[in-house]
Amino acid sequence: MNKQRPEYISVSQVNAYQRCGIQYYFSYIEGIKTLPNDNMLRGTAIDTSANVHFSEKAINEVGVTQNNFVDMAVAKHDEESDDTNFQENTKDESRDKTANASKTYHSVHGQVLKPKPGDTNPTQVEIYEDIGDNLTLKGYVDLITDDNVIVDTKVRKADKQIDVETNLQLQTYATILDSDKVGIASVTTAKEPKATYYGGVSNDITKKRAIQRIKSVSTAIDSNIFLPAQEGSWVCSEKFCGYWNMCDFGAKRK
Repeated sequence: MNKQRPEYISVSQVNAYQRCGIQYYFSYIEGIKTLPNDNMLRGTAIDTSANVHFSEKAINEVGVTQNNFVDMAVAKHDEESDDTNFQENTKDESRDKTANASKTYHSVHGQVLKPKPGDTNPTQVEIYEDIGDNLTLKGYVDLITDDNVIVDTKVRKADKQIDVETNLQLQTYATILDSDKVGIASVTTAKEPKATYYGGVSNDITKKRAIQRIKSVSTAIDSNIFLPAQEGSWVCSEKFCGYWNMCDFGAKRK
């Protein structure tokens, strides 16, 4: 196994480390991977359709039809389902939620958001940038709009307020791409899906805070500091941690 940290840092790495340093260690240092759950699968499925839709919309100003959008999401869902840990829903229930949420996403965000036109694809824009202190950041931007807003797609179980100005991913990408506006196109997978857009700004303060957080986490990783999640946290539970059975702070503590 690879015992070295990855050659680059990503926002997903930082978020994982902040949730639980032990989880980060198992995943990124030991290289032990776990299966995604059904919530993650639905997010991947809808995100895949959104990428295709906005890529085409950047060219023809229309994108794909709602039926095609839903079909692509369901196809992606089924394609990845064998490698998914269905925790909260059966495969069929998860597929139905994917289809319903996809329809809602397309009818709201798919129509309102306007991708940046031109020869360059405005979806899944790769970032590979030196952010100082010998640290390279890697990531992918879901969407850049025609007015240079950095947008992320979120598929969630329930609609809760999102503060985009403290969102590490958006603020980091806005820093690198020199954007002053960010947003999240959210859709829920509830019985009656709801699509909500959360917009906000990115300024010198939010940008500096995001980069400093990434550098602080990177320093802790280099110092081999891997603290467990707070005891009693939902993160540190058999249901939500794929490393529960091998962790000294999980099953081994009993």
